[in-house]
Amino acid sequence: MKLDARLKEEEILKQNLKKKISIDEIDEQVVSDNNNNGQEEIHKAEGFLRSNSSFVEMNQNNLHRRMKDDSLDHSKVLSDSKHPITRICLTGGPCAGKTTALATLSTVLSQLGFKVLQVPEAATLLMKGGAMIETRKLTFADAVRFQINVMKMQMSLEDIFIEIALNQDQPTIIICDRGVMDGSAYTTENIWQAILDETGWSTIQLRDRRYEAVIHLVTCADGAQEFYTSANNEARYESIDEAMELDKKLINAWVGHPHFSIIDNREAGFQNKIDRCLDTVLKFIGLPTPTSFHKKFLIIARPGEYEVNLPRNVKKEFFQIEETFLMATGDQVENFIRKVGKNDSFNYNHEIRFYQNNERILKKRQISAREFIELFEQQRDPAMRQLKKFRQCFIYEQQYFMVDTFCNVDGSPSLLRIETTKQEKEIKIPPFVKVLKEVTEDNSYASSTMAKQNYKMPEADKKAIFSALSS
Repeated sequence: MKLDARLKEEEILKQNLKKKISIDEIDEQVVSDNNNNGQEEIHKAEGFLRSNSSFVEMNQNNLHRRMKDDSLDHSKVLSDSKHPITRICLTGGPCAGKTTALATLSTVLSQLGFKVLQVPEAATLLMKGGAMIETRKLTFADAVRFQINVMKMQMSLEDIFIEIALNQDQPTIIICDRGVMDGSAYTTENIWQAILDETGWSTIQLRDRRYEAVIHLVTCADGAQEFYTSANNEARYESIDEAMELDKKLINAWVGHPHFSIIDNREAGFQNKIDRCLDTVLKFIGLPTPTSFHKKFLIIARPGEYEVNLPRNVKKEFFQIEETFLMATGDQVENFIRKVGKNDSFNYNHEIRFYQNNERILKKRQISAREFIELFEQQRDPAMRQLKKFRQCFIYEQQYFMVDTFCNVDGSPSLLRIETTKQEKEIKIPPFVKVLKEVTEDNSYASSTMAKQNYKMPEADKKAIFSALSS
């Protein structure tokens, strides 16, 4: 039986070589005809192909197999890159300024020495190709299949651009015109859940692992209606009210991403909007920008029991976070790894913070679970405890807020965090969040301080919170 199977395998391989089909197709045929032989037969097929250098080069095969390992999680592939690769998703409602923002980002970043790659939007490509399909007219099953195909196309485009970026000889920024989570704004909740169930995808995979940062440009229909038009995009068909409703759905789709920014229309002038978008990107990739603000507030809450009581129409996401400090070297101020997620689905990051010309600079990259464990075991700072946080994220008046409750330190304080390009006077604290005081410059509430083994929350703050809760 083994000899027959081997002969049949070789015949299949010869036929496939004549047809010049891909390694994936060969693997699938060999597996289906030799199911009992399993993984051993796949390795044999790959070995046979490697000996045929005219068919495929070994380094291409290795790259393809690395990309195939997990088409939703490129952390392994990106960590092997010789140069930094940063993926930024630029999303937003209809007529929000994405085209201008893409052009501006490409020009400025190129001048700063980055290779800039732009991933086109899959849905627009389909519509321009004549596939203008109104999903509301489809049956439930057809709507699920159509959206899955759009998302697969988008992910394939992104994967191709990552492969291109791996071959660059300079730091590369990949800017995606929309991201896969945008699909949830164009479907019902039932259809979206069916998509996740049928494909096995998870929200954390789609939202957090595919992009290092997400920037949402608010539609001109919300705050600058005089500029709303469909003249510059043949795929745009929404009315002003429909555009505003869609914009809100798109914002909700990305609530929970660790680096999510909203650029609205409150400041006069379209160029100011584009400049704020540029500032947000420059700050994220570690270049100083004078117009970004970081604020932190101590919340009045019982130790370790705080939960944001949001209005019904405000979406909230929550996560478990484990933050581990590593041994800092050179000019590093903080060096740590972070595990973020819930329900057995996690995202892993490595962050380094330092100061340059009195400007706080952050370098961040996604890493694999294996690299996280290796860094944890080999470089963990024994003088620091692992911080365990409960994070809640929500949107209020087009501003992204995060509340971190430190579960395993003295006093279990809860902190409200805001990162914005808005002027300080424009920042509004949500009325349903009770703040004791601002602690942005208070070193007692810096993560590096609270991670120390002997950390104690200031007694005056404990008493003030207790008094406020009792009154």
